[in-house]
Amino acid sequence: MINSCSSDDNDNQNLSNNVNTSIDENPRSGDLVATITTNLVGNITYSLISESVTGAFTIGNDSGELRVADWQAFDFETNSSITAIVTATDGINISTYNINVNLNDMDDIWSFLNTSRTDYENAANGDWVIITESEYNDLANYLNETTKSGASDTDMFSSASIAPAGSPFTVANNNGENLPEGSYFIAFKYYSWDNNVVSNRVKLSTSSITGPYENIGGALPEHDSEYNHFVYKGSNNAISSTGYLAFYESVSMGYKNIQGNTNFWYATGDSNMLDSEDNTNAVFLYQGLSTTQKQWD
Repeated sequence: MINSCSSDDNDNQNLSNNVNTSIDENPRSGDLVATITTNLVGNITYSLISESVTGAFTIGNDSGELRVADWQAFDFETNSSITAIVTATDGINISTYNINVNLNDMDDIWSFLNTSRTDYENAANGDWVIITESEYNDLANYLNETTKSGASDTDMFSSASIAPAGSPFTVANNNGENLPEGSYFIAFKYYSWDNNVVSNRVKLSTSSITGPYENIGGALPEHDSEYNHFVYKGSNNAISSTGYLAFYESVSMGYKNIQGNTNFWYATGDSNMLDSEDNTNAVFLYQGLSTTQKQWD
């Protein structure tokens, strides 16, 4: 709680106060930042006069509670601190508060996990963690500078029916949906046709669509049919050139036939080189999520 000074004079006063506080980045809209109190008496009105990021704060006119308005403004990588000016008046005297809110740098991936947060905390670097669809979408929508690779959302959500692909194969969509240079790979989703899957692997090449590929972490955790979503813990090395994403399906995964798709490359089994090309309209339903800005420790 922050208290201002006041005067016993009845003349107009402008009492300047510096208020410094800190909160974790990525709060929720409505979270309390600080409560401004004053020694002024009577009916006090609080007003938000200015803010360094428009729409960041809201102030309770009669409570002095400074709260988060636009939570997305509270991103450490964009704004490590946010300032504002608040006034309190009893109709005669005015107290002015210069607010400085420092943001604590957090693991942004952790911030956007709710259901899966404990599993993520307990995972070691290099582990895959199963997450929910909404958590995957939050990472895609709210982390900075993200890119989707493998299959586009347009293909993922097209009206074409899903069919089972043959297995075991390593496949790579050759559709230009690649990782930009400087990317950190952070999450993955795909459509499984089978249950109790334990051996599937995500692969990345920085050479070409045909490889050579390296595994990203180990095998994905056991999962069942339909869309599955995963996050990769401890992605600490940015790729030095364009990245190509491939997937080893130990059992059948889903694909769609979509007119206009160019081709895909594949190899039998768990392979780090793809030696065969198919020019049908098949799009394999796997997608990677990456960012060119490291937002975690």
